Amino acid sequence: MVSELPPNKHQEKSLRTRALLLDAAIDSLAEAGYASASIADITARAGVTRGAQLHHFHTRQELFAQTIEHLTQRQREALHRRTRTLAASASAGEVLVEYVTAPFSGKMGKAAVELYVGLANDRELRRDMLRVQHDLTAEILDACGQRIDIPRARLESAFWMTINLVRGTTLDEMVGRDRLRRKQVLADWIRIADDLLT
Repeated sequence: MVSELPPNKHQEKSLRTRALLLDAAIDSLAEAGYASASIADITARAGVTRGAQLHHFHTRQELFAQTIEHLTQRQREALHRRTRTLAASASAGEVLVEYVTAPFSGKMGKAAVELYVGLANDRELRRDMLRVQHDLTAEILDACGQRIDIPRARLESAFWMTINLVRGTTLDEMVGRDRLRRKQVLADWIRIADDLLT
């Protein structure tokens, strides 16, 4: 079997520029919001020229179409980091909350909310967003199932309540609510989830 040759320096630079633009799009969505996440803002955040941006993405819609997959990949990476680092002694409630908050809170959670709202009337991109997020959600549920040994139906019920709670606290944060309140809500939910999952 012949292995693929490594990409040449031009290809490496091109891939790096593309990743910078997609990461900048996530930052812009989280900080400026979908309506204000302009090509100019994203290009400036990425630190690349307008020509470099045009080489990869001709329109804002094309950029956000690719951001959907990129964001989901970043969320998946956050989940994998959390599954590797969460202590073996973590309670069932802690596992559930930690695995859900890793991809669905903070910058990535805000960017996802902005994409859901911004793409609500774009049937094709909304369908793409729902598809990749559904796959991610299934992966998170499977990861929880590997650590929490209870019947799947009970786990799924607590899992969906947790996702909805985390998304709600993300929205709360986006409208300026106190972060300490968010932490307290999640701590309270861990205690409740521990009871549900035992």
